[in-house]
Amino acid sequence: MDAQPLSLVGEAAVSRFAEQVFAHLGRTDQRRWARAYLQGLLAAPGRKSLANMAASLTSGPAAAATVSLSLQQFINGSPWDWRPARRVLAELAAGPRPVRAWTAGLAVVPKRGDQVVGVHRRFDPATGRTVKCQAACGLFVATDRDAVPVDWSLLLDPSWTDDPQRRARARIPGEVAPLPAGELLVGMVDRLAAHHPVAPLVAGLDAADDPIRLAAALARRSVPYLLEVRGGQAVRPVLQATTGRHGRVRQGAVAAESLFPRWRSRTAAGTVAVLRGTPVLPPGPAAAPASVASAASAAPVHRLWARCDGDGGPRRYWLTDLAEDAPGVLALLDAASATRSTVDRLGSDFGLLDFSGRSYTGWHHHMTLVSAAYALGRDLAVRVGGTLRHSA
Repeated sequence: MDAQPLSLVGEAAVSRFAEQVFAHLGRTDQRRWARAYLQGLLAAPGRKSLANMAASLTSGPAAAATVSLSLQQFINGSPWDWRPARRVLAELAAGPRPVRAWTAGLAVVPKRGDQVVGVHRRFDPATGRTVKCQAACGLFVATDRDAVPVDWSLLLDPSWTDDPQRRARARIPGEVAPLPAGELLVGMVDRLAAHHPVAPLVAGLDAADDPIRLAAALARRSVPYLLEVRGGQAVRPVLQATTGRHGRVRQGAVAAESLFPRWRSRTAAGTVAVLRGTPVLPPGPAAAPASVASAASAAPVHRLWARCDGDGGPRRYWLTDLAEDAPGVLALLDAASATRSTVDRLGSDFGLLDFSGRSYTGWHHHMTLVSAAYALGRDLAVRVGGTLRHSA
C-alpha cells in the first residue's frame, strides 16, 4: 500500500478518538491536553519533544512555549490513571478481526544522562552491546494485520528502587520492584486477561529472559504459549515408537539443539524458513525414571519447534503447549515479527524514543499516548488504504 502522510490525521479524527480512549479523565482540561498531546505525536515531524509538538500545534514562539509547559504538566505533573485508557486500546486493537495472539516486545531506548527515569546499563540483544538506556517490555494484541501495543512495563534496576531519595524524585510507587522482564510480562498478561478472552502468548528471548519459569506461570493461568528458548535449554523429549502399540520415552534431559542434529535447512525452493518439531514433556521438575512414561502419556501437548531462515542461518527454538502444525506455528511467529516492526515504527514515527522526563508516572502517561497515536494512525491508514508516514 502507498504511504500516506500523517497530516491526514485531522483534528476531528483525533478528537473523536481521544474522547473514546480518554473518556475516563475527570477534568475537561485533562481531556483537552490528552487530545493535544495525541495530535502533537501525530503531527510533529522528527523528534517528538515537547517543544516540537507544541510548535506543531500553534504558531509563534510565545504561544508554543505556553503549550509546551501545559503538555509538560499534563504528562509529568498531572496524576491521572493510565490503565483505563490501555483497556480501551485493547478493546480497539482487534476491531472486527480475530485476535491471533498476544505478543511481547522489548523496547531499548539509549540515553546519555542519568536523570531520565529508569536509565541503567544493560545488554541490548538487537545490537549485541551493553548500553545506557531505558528498557521496557510491551504487551501487544496481534491480528492477521498487525500488532498493537496495549500495555507497558518499565524495567528498573535496584539503583532506582533501593535509593529512597531517587525513588521519591521519580515518583516510583512503593509497590514497584525491580522485576525481570518475564515477571513484568506475567503481570501485564493478568491485567489483559481480566478484561479480554485469553489468546496464546508469543514471546522471544528478549522479552522472556527465563522462558521456562514464564511457561510455568502461564500454565498455572491456563494461558497457552509459544516461547523462545535457548539452544542449550534442557528439555525432556518424547520419542514415538515406529512399531508396536506403545510409545518410547527417552529418560533424562537433553539440550534443545541436540534434538535436531542432522537437520539441513536447504530446500528445493531455496533459502526459505524451515520449521521442524518434536514432542517434549512439559517444563517443570524432572520426573523420576519410573514415572517418565506415565507422565508423558498424561501430559498435555507440548512440542519443541526449531526454525532456520535460509541455508546455514541461525536456528531459533520455540516451546509451545499448542497443538499447532507447522503453518500454524509460522503464523504465530509472523505475529512476533509484526511486533518487532511495530516497536521500530513506534520509535521512528510515534515518539517512543523521545521521552526525557524524570517521572515514572510521566513515562507511563507518555507510553499510553504513544500507543494511542499508533492505534489511531493504524486505523486511519486502513481507512485511506495506505501506510501513514510523516511529510517531508
